[in-house]
Amino acid sequence: MILSNMDEQEVKLNKLKQEQKLKSKKEKLLNSYIGSSQNLEDKIAVVKLKHRIDKSSFVLSLKHLMNNK
Repeated sequence: MILSNMDEQEVKLNKLKQEQKLKSKKEKLLNSYIGSSQNLEDKIAVVKLKHRIDKSSFVLSLKHLMNNK
């Protein structure tokens, strides 16, 4: 069965929404670990991990880390 153009767009939109929700959950989890960790080395490790996952969030993580110091 061939999906209509509108159905294809809806499927793509739903997939994008799911990806954004997952990305948001990962971001919240990593940020909470940065905020709750007492060890600077652990915080740096999380920031490095975020850099590997998403380069744009790396700068935000550094700002967040520096604001907490």
